[in-house]
Amino acid sequence: MRSCWIGCLLMVQSLTGMGQGFDIDMFAGISNYQGDLQPIFFTVQNSNPGAAIILKYGFSKRFYLRGGFTFGSVAASDANNREDLRPRNLSFRSGIQEFTAGFEYRFIDPDRFRVTPYIFAGAGVFRFNPYAYGDGYEGRVYLQPLGTEGQGLSLYPDRTPYNLTQFCIPYGFGIKWQINCNLNMGVEFRQTKLFTDYLDDVSTNYADQAALLQARGQKAVDFAWRGDEFNGAPYPAAGNKRGNPGENDWYYFAGITLGLRLQDCETGTFSLGGLFNRNKGQRPRAKIDCPRVW
Repeated sequence: MRSCWIGCLLMVQSLTGMGQGFDIDMFAGISNYQGDLQPIFFTVQNSNPGAAIILKYGFSKRFYLRGGFTFGSVAASDANNREDLRPRNLSFRSGIQEFTAGFEYRFIDPDRFRVTPYIFAGAGVFRFNPYAYGDGYEGRVYLQPLGTEGQGLSLYPDRTPYNLTQFCIPYGFGIKWQINCNLNMGVEFRQTKLFTDYLDDVSTNYADQAALLQARGQKAVDFAWRGDEFNGAPYPAAGNKRGNPGENDWYYFAGITLGLRLQDCETGTFSLGGLFNRNKGQRPRAKIDCPRVW
C-alpha cells in the first residue's frame, strides 16, 4: 500500500513537471432553475445555496482540464409563477449532485496579468429526486414513484418513468484575480443543459384521473393536480395541458471561487502546501512567474 501511494505521488509530480500543474478551486454561491414552474431565467425567491470543488490540470498556460463535484438544490412554486399558471398550484424541490469533466480556456496569460477571464464546457452526470409537501401528508413526498403524468401506465405506453440519474452538459464563464503565486479568487457562472423535462416532475398532459387512481392511489392524484387546494377546481380532463414538453429544464450556479495552485513557486514541483511557501512573495526562479501587471 505504501509503495502504491509513493508511485501515485511520483506520477503526479511527473505530470506537473510536463505542464502548468494542478489547481484546486472551492466554489460557493447560489443555484437556480428554469422550467415549467419557473419559465423566466432567474428569481430571488427560488435561489438556493450551491457549492462545488473543482480540480484542474494545466496542459499550458491557457488550456486546462477540469473535473469536479457540484451540489445544491432547486425549487419553485406556481405561487410565484405567472398569474395564468398560479391556479395549477404545483410546487417541487430537489437536491442536485453532479460530477463533470471538461476543458477551460483562459484568455490572458495568468502569469503576466492578475485578472484572467475564462470560459469552460464539459459533460457529466447528475442526480436529482423531486419532492413536494402537501395537505394531509407528513414530510416529503417524492414525486417520481407516483408517476403523476401516467408514466408507466399501459394507457400511456409513450410515457416511461424518468431516470433520476442523467447526462448533462455544463458550460459557463468566469474571471479570476491572482492574489499571489499560489492563491486566487474570482466569480463564476455556470449553466447546465439537461436532457429531461422532469427536473420539476412537470412536462406534458394530465393523465386520466380514474386510471391514475387505480394504478397509483390517491396520493398520485393529489400531487398530479393541486388546483383544488387553490380554488377548489376539479381534476382536469385527461389530455389537458399540464406542462410544456417542447422545452427541457435547466439549472445553473453562480458564485465566488477561491483557488489554490498546487505547485511550489520556487521549483515548479507539486506541493500540497504551495500556499504556505516561505518565499511565495519573491519572484519564482523556474516554473511559475508571479503575476506582475494588471
